[in-house]
Amino acid sequence: MKKYVGVIIGLLLLVTNGYASYFNTDRPQKIMGLLLTEVGQIDEIRGFSNAFVFIPRAPGEITDYLNANQYGLLNIISIDKLLFDRERGMYHADTRAIISAIQNASRQGEEMLFMMDEPLWAVRNACMAGRKLACDEIENGYTDTLATLRAVGQQLRQEFPGSGVMHIEAWAELVLQKKKHSDANVIMLDDAEYLGFDCYGKFDRCGSDEYGYYSQVEFGIEVWNTLNALEADNPIGRKMFLVPGAFVNERFFKSTDEIKDQLLAFAQILAQYDKVTGFGIFLWGDMLDNNQVVQGARGLQDVVDYIVAIADYFEIGSSRTQSGVVNLDFQEIWGHIKDTLSGLFLGQES
Repeated sequence: MKKYVGVIIGLLLLVTNGYASYFNTDRPQKIMGLLLTEVGQIDEIRGFSNAFVFIPRAPGEITDYLNANQYGLLNIISIDKLLFDRERGMYHADTRAIISAIQNASRQGEEMLFMMDEPLWAVRNACMAGRKLACDEIENGYTDTLATLRAVGQQLRQEFPGSGVMHIEAWAELVLQKKKHSDANVIMLDDAEYLGFDCYGKFDRCGSDEYGYYSQVEFGIEVWNTLNALEADNPIGRKMFLVPGAFVNERFFKSTDEIKDQLLAFAQILAQYDKVTGFGIFLWGDMLDNNQVVQGARGLQDVVDYIVAIADYFEIGSSRTQSGVVNLDFQEIWGHIKDTLSGLFLGQES
């Protein structure tokens, strides 16, 4: 308990000092990046990205990625796993190791986003694994979790002015929340500048046998409703961040055609709505998931071509020059989306 005393005192001081400035979400260009699995992959994606995401396994990896980013890409650092206490099934707000790792980097960059990846789903999984504190937390509407993550954001904004927070929640968490409280908005971190969800699979039928299958439009609407409610209560310029999948795995995408359908449907939404400003692709390199290989986009040339075409459409990077893709017309690719999404995903509001 002693190691948390200093953190608690720091949090009290932060409350009295108020929030540091929020991340500027009013940007002249959409944010487009990919989840990387190795530091060297920054060089591979720089021609068709203006951002990248990474999940450090230890704080020291944060230093390595920041030092390798010599192209001025926006750093999006997934930090939730560094803050999760598996034994308790709850989060803590001790950010000292994260702050130190960033300060140790020779290249910090002017802007950073700190991502909370499926934080509520992690608590729910802990409950399903028998952690009573986590089960109580769900019953209490994630009150302590939100307070802890809010404190994390305060500390990081205070230390790195202009940085921000992104909350991406698991689709299954949204489904379970709505099943229990059908008339309530889904719960999201209320001081995060970017909100979003993830569901990997067919755009019009994504999910699982256990929790059901849904159009991803439905998940988007739930996040959108919460975003607008939070923004009405406390306007900080919240925006929506999309997370399309780009990998082959038997449980999610069985073909590259399914990947391309989701990429392009999300890209059309990104193009249509001003409040949808981010596009984080999962994932670029390969990784292991439950001892199964997940093959990332970098090994799927037709998927890479689509990603490059989307980047070119949004005038991000020097995509065609860097990748060697020359004869790919985004408007022609657009025809792969059979159903129009105009006015469906977010209503008539831009």
